[in-house]
Amino acid sequence: MSNDDGMTPTEREQWLRDHGVQIESSADRRKAESALSGTDRPLSVIEQVQRLSISDAAAGGENGVKFVYLPHDTSKKIQTVCLPSRLVEALGPAGDIIPTYVKSFFADGRSIDEKIFKDQAAKQNLLGGDMEKFAANAKKEKLATVSEGEPAATAKEEEKKTTLSSSSLMNATAGGSTETFPLVRPSKTNKNEGVYIYLDEVGMLKHLPLNTRASQLAQQCGYHPAPNFYGDVFVGRVSSKPMLHNIDIESGDIMDTTKEWIVRAPHENVLWQQAINEATGRSGETQPNHAGTEGVAAEATGNDGCSYTWLQNEEEVELTVPLIDDGDETVNKRLIKVNFLHQKVVVKYNNECKVEVELYSKIDVDGCTWTLDKKNLVITCEKARDGEIWPRLESSG
Repeated sequence: MSNDDGMTPTEREQWLRDHGVQIESSADRRKAESALSGTDRPLSVIEQVQRLSISDAAAGGENGVKFVYLPHDTSKKIQTVCLPSRLVEALGPAGDIIPTYVKSFFADGRSIDEKIFKDQAAKQNLLGGDMEKFAANAKKEKLATVSEGEPAATAKEEEKKTTLSSSSLMNATAGGSTETFPLVRPSKTNKNEGVYIYLDEVGMLKHLPLNTRASQLAQQCGYHPAPNFYGDVFVGRVSSKPMLHNIDIESGDIMDTTKEWIVRAPHENVLWQQAINEATGRSGETQPNHAGTEGVAAEATGNDGCSYTWLQNEEEVELTVPLIDDGDETVNKRLIKVNFLHQKVVVKYNNECKVEVELYSKIDVDGCTWTLDKKNLVITCEKARDGEIWPRLESSG
């Protein structure tokens, strides 16, 4: 679609909405605030979730489109909630309204983990999130606070000061920020219906706990390796015909693995990727492997500055630590001391601390062992939670 398509800005925005492009304007935010305020307002998503913790009644009689609350805590039920009709009428009829409705749920006031932030800023890649976009939003918010009466030079100085930092990221996402992950996209083969996960866009940076049930659902839909999701998430369904809009999905639709949409999702995702590859001329793209998986060792740095490597699968994590430099010297097993704690491993050789690592998650101390492979110490730790793939070895503390 070119700029000379004859559309007005309003018509072009509506065309994009009808074709699945998510656009949230200031007018949309005002409409949403108006629809969710007042004495006769519908329940917020936070209030619905709070009511679920008291009883199994989903939305307290609220009318609207059903979608699913999927908590990270596996002891909590997966339950159906409701997208209020009044909000759909205010923001619709076209478009996916769930991201706007649930973003307040993600405005939890949690701080950004500085260590994780720096790691991800270096990679410029995180499961839910575009850090440059966040930086731009933060810059926009900062410049908006400069008085209109101040000289232009002042605004320029403010712009220079605004950089990609954990504080600017927090400012940009303070009101909640929703990332949408496609479990399956609308297509002719699935009656033009798509199913999506809605998650906290900076959940990983907040060090939220892994949502293993969400990862398992994505794996059932053909994602290998399964992506990591952090904190509580929501699952919703849309139809793209005659224009994009939300339709019902209930808890049973994602818990029953024999449901047609789940069974067909892996094949439909392959077809979609093939179509994208053909359209873009790419040979093919896959989900990136998590650190230490698929037999590819990840590197880490020990206390003495020397590097060691680690591997993981869903049950175990394995560390390989060089004890001495290359040479004729042999390792004395009597000088090796390994201490396993619930979330920490300490390795000493000849009273020198080689590795002291605070682990990302807990291990089963009784299931931990070590062996000697020539000059390398090979440590195997059984994960306390089976099926959990760690995004990194170390905890941020």
